[in-house]
Amino acid sequence: MLMRIPRPARDERGATAVLVAALAMALFGAGALAIDVGQVYAKRASLQSTVDMAVMAAAAELNTSGACNVEVVNKAEEFLTKATNKTPDQYPTPNLGGGPGDTDGFIQCVNWHVKLWAPRSHHDFGFAKAVSNVEELEVPAFAEAAVKSPSRSSSLPMYAVSGCDTGHRTISDPPPGPPASHSPPTLAPAGTAEVKGITISPPDAPTGSVAPYPATVSFQVKSMPTGATGQVTFTHPDTGAIHEAGTATALPTGPGWSSTTISISTVPADVLNTSAIWWVRIKVVTSAGTDYSPTDEAEPFVVGDLMFCDGVVSGNFGTLKVARTNGTPATWLQDNIIHGFEPLLVENASSAVPCSPADSEHAPVSPTDCISTDPGFPNEAATDGLVNGSGSTPGRLDVDTTPGCDRAGGSNRTATAPALNDDVLTCYILGGHSVGDVVAGTPNILSGDIFKSPRFFQIPIIPVQASSGASGEYPIVDFRPGFITEEPDSATAAARGAVTGHNGVHFHAGHVEQLNVVLFPEAALPTTAPPVGGEIEYTGSGTKVIVLVN
Repeated sequence: MLMRIPRPARDERGATAVLVAALAMALFGAGALAIDVGQVYAKRASLQSTVDMAVMAAAAELNTSGACNVEVVNKAEEFLTKATNKTPDQYPTPNLGGGPGDTDGFIQCVNWHVKLWAPRSHHDFGFAKAVSNVEELEVPAFAEAAVKSPSRSSSLPMYAVSGCDTGHRTISDPPPGPPASHSPPTLAPAGTAEVKGITISPPDAPTGSVAPYPATVSFQVKSMPTGATGQVTFTHPDTGAIHEAGTATALPTGPGWSSTTISISTVPADVLNTSAIWWVRIKVVTSAGTDYSPTDEAEPFVVGDLMFCDGVVSGNFGTLKVARTNGTPATWLQDNIIHGFEPLLVENASSAVPCSPADSEHAPVSPTDCISTDPGFPNEAATDGLVNGSGSTPGRLDVDTTPGCDRAGGSNRTATAPALNDDVLTCYILGGHSVGDVVAGTPNILSGDIFKSPRFFQIPIIPVQASSGASGEYPIVDFRPGFITEEPDSATAAARGAVTGHNGVHFHAGHVEQLNVVLFPEAALPTTAPPVGGEIEYTGSGTKVIVLVN
C-alpha cells in the first residue's frame, strides 16, 4: 500500500500583512479626509451664521432701493469684524467693494434687497493631501435679506374716508339709525311750510326689507288753511330724488301748533331697494301751491346696514368687494375677515373718482389699487368673520389673548360670552405713552408685536365719501392702521383703560352690531418688526420687516 505524504501548509502571513497595510492606509486616508471635511463644514457653518446675522443687521439700515447707503456697509463690516464672529483662518479685513468672487467679501444692494458675501476662510488640507489632489480650499458663505412691509392681509374688509380716518371711531349697524343730533344735508326745495317735530316709526329698514313695509309718521303743523293736505316723502341725500308715500291726508287747521299722524301702508320700494340715509319730509299742498317742511326739520330714515363715522351723517365706512379663489361670493366677506385678503392692495397713483378698472371684484388680482365698494357692513357676515368662524376655521377674535395683554394685564379671554380675544392696545405701547399719543402719531411708540394681534388691522382709505346706497369704484389713496378697542386716550400700559364686555365689540340679538376702533397714523408703528408671514414688497416708508430670503 502506498502512503500519501502531506505537503507542508503554505505560509500566508505575508499576504495578510499586505492586505492589512492596504486597509490601514485606506482607513487612515478616509479618517484624514473626514477630519479635513469636518473642519471645512465647521468653518462653513460658522461663516454662514455670521453672514446671516450681518446681512439682517445691514438690511435694517437700508434706506434706498438702489446702491447700498454707507450705513448698510458699516453695519455689515461691524458684524464681520467683531472678534466673537470671526471664523478661524478667515481673511482678517473685509473689503466689501469689488465683486462676488473676492476672497475678502462683497456687498450689493438692489430693489430693497441686500446680498452679502462673507470674507472667505482659508483651509489647508492636512493628512488628506495624501489621498487627494486638493491641498487647500477657500470656504465661502453667502446670505441675502430683503426689506419688506408688514402684511396688509390683516385688514378688515372695509374702507374709511379721508377726514374720517383717525382717532376713536364707531363702526355700527345701529337699529335706531343715526343719532338725532345729526343735521340733514341741504335738500331741495328748501321748504317753508310750518311743520316741525317729524318722527318716523320704525326709524330704519334693514338690508333685504321689501314692501309692504308700513310706517307711521308723526309731526306738528301750524297755520294751515282749510283744505291743506300733507303727504310723507323720502328724499335721497345725494341725488335729491323725492319719493312720495301713501296718499295726501287732511291737515289740522288753526293758528296754534297741532299734532297729527300719517300712517303709510309701505315705504316706497325704490327707497327700500337703495341703502342710504333717506330724509323724511312732509309735502304740503294748499290752494296757494305746493310747499315742503323745512330742510332742518327733516328726519333720517336708514335703509340698509350702514356704518357711521362719529359725528358724521352719512356712512363713512363701507365694505370692500374683494374676491377669493375659494368659497363663494356669499362667503367672501366673512372669509376675508378671518384670513385677510388674497390679492395685494396698494396705493393708486391717481385720486380721480371713479377709478377703472375695479380690481379683484370677481377674481383676485394683484396688485389691486382700485376697489369696488358696497355701503354698510352686513352684520351677519361680520359676526361669522369675527366670532362664529367659517367651516372648521374659528372667527378672527376666537383666539387666545396674547400673554400679558388682557385688560387686567393677564392672559384671559373676555369674561363675557362668547369668550373672545381680549388684547388691549396699551399692551403694545412703549415708553409710558398713551393711546392719545398713538392717535397723535408720536413716532415709533408701538411694539412690533402689535402685528401679531388679531385686533390689529390696516384699512384702505378712499378720497371721497362713497355715494350713499350705491356700489362704486374708488382709488386707494392711503392705508390706516387701527385696533379694535374702546380704551380711552388717557390709557397707558401702566394704567390700562376701562373697557366693557368684549372690549369694543358690541352685540345685538346675537349679531355684531358695533365695533369701537382706534385709527392712528402709520408713524406710531415701530421702525422694524419681526416677520409673521405674508409680508409684502417695501415701498420706501413705514415699518420695515427684515426677511432672510437666501
